[in-house]
Amino acid sequence: MITITIKNSNQGLLDGDYKELMKLYNAFSIKHPNAYYIKIKSKGTWDGIVHYINKGGYFNLGLLKTICNKMDEFKIKYKVTDLRRPLGVKPIIPKVVGNLELRDRQYQAVETILNNKVGGIPFYICSANYSVNFGKSLIFCSIYQAFQGKLKTILLLNDASLFEQFKKEIPQLLPRENITFVQGGKVMRWSNFTVAMVQSVSQNIKKYADELISFDMVLLDEADVIDNNTYKSVIQKLYNSLVRIGLSGTLYANKLKKDLVHNMNVKSFIGEMVDEVKLIEQIKAGFSTPVVVKTIELDYKKYSRKDLDINVYMDQYEAIVINSQASYNIIKERLDFNLKYGRKPLIIVAKYIKHCELIKKFCKEHYDHLKIGIVHVDINNKIRNKTLSDFRDGNIDILVTTKIIFRGKNLPLLRYILNLSSMDSKEGTIQLLGRLVRKSEQKTKAYIDDVLFPGSYLMRHGRHRKNYYIGEQLKVIQLPRDKKKRRKHFLNNQKDNKKSIKNKQL
Repeated sequence: MITITIKNSNQGLLDGDYKELMKLYNAFSIKHPNAYYIKIKSKGTWDGIVHYINKGGYFNLGLLKTICNKMDEFKIKYKVTDLRRPLGVKPIIPKVVGNLELRDRQYQAVETILNNKVGGIPFYICSANYSVNFGKSLIFCSIYQAFQGKLKTILLLNDASLFEQFKKEIPQLLPRENITFVQGGKVMRWSNFTVAMVQSVSQNIKKYADELISFDMVLLDEADVIDNNTYKSVIQKLYNSLVRIGLSGTLYANKLKKDLVHNMNVKSFIGEMVDEVKLIEQIKAGFSTPVVVKTIELDYKKYSRKDLDINVYMDQYEAIVINSQASYNIIKERLDFNLKYGRKPLIIVAKYIKHCELIKKFCKEHYDHLKIGIVHVDINNKIRNKTLSDFRDGNIDILVTTKIIFRGKNLPLLRYILNLSSMDSKEGTIQLLGRLVRKSEQKTKAYIDDVLFPGSYLMRHGRHRKNYYIGEQLKVIQLPRDKKKRRKHFLNNQKDNKKSIKNKQL
């Protein structure tokens, strides 16, 4: 028998049979995927193992449900005792928030989150994965209203664009609330509902510590990125909060062995994922724009054997993606094709700033009749925001960007993305799709071309991305390697479409 004691909202304690405790200790001991390099850098005696339950039986409370699930698997009996103060209010889920009525699936989402239990007791440390356009700001405000506004709440963000978006949306959803927005080091007053940039709170942690202790509820958007010291320093001070709920569109998306420690670290803050709505569900329901994905595997014969045989990732990327003529040929080919069908404004995504700058220069040379913009981290924040605003309003035709575009950017007019980033991330791929599927009356369908470059690393990453698109149940078309065959493929499709239309008419 194991006794689980909830000390506070950050810490739990296991006690009981020694053999059972050691079995759990070993089950929650994970070798860090970068252990070798960390050990060399630190020059310490660390064995490379991350222990999520320490030898004293203490663990981060977000792992409570995971640990209980493991005990069920091991057939270990347990009892949960909660030493925290009573919540003092029973949630009643609203059907209307501000001027918006919750859709059935949104109501169900709030209900699922607030019905979470562990060991027979309500447990409000949990997370959910909701695709773009599901209405995460509405879900947050619904949770706040479910507790009748009696829980002092802080909503933590880490993206300036999201912060600006929430500054507009939250007051409309909670019109009767005085809301505090924290960005920078100066707060005139704190209120019952605070929206805060986590970086600002972390940088002023000593000044804000007493205030953080007083919060009853913590809400986290883009919760998949909270595995860092910035979030950790803030959450450690929020140990009195009885409710902690994290939402994201890419929560626990990467499930490879190398991602296990990251996922466990996130889970230790916000617990198990209790609900999920995928992009395809939003598309089928009509809340997101349908997307056609075309993957283009470039012909390895266009590259020298010397470049293809490079076995250092960065050198291979430089030779094959950034500096090869084939890379710029495919840009010209795909832009010509998609511009012909009016698919603008459009985005070209590169992984590195150098490539971004070269693509912009290339576009200026070939499309000087179009308005071209560029954004990346080395561009002044004010200029970057102005460029994004112009693009959002349709005043820029082609935006060349790094992965800075992936999160928190609402771009409803965007019709087409040319992905040259050659990334190896399911999370990043889904976030990129999120920029494309925003609804607009001016578009009924959106398109993404994903270039699969040759080379040992690059082709493997490309095929992973293709599998991610298929896994999201999107329409995926593999275009032929050869340019002439791609043209023939297009003409054949046109003939098939005409035949299909004619048959329907008959």
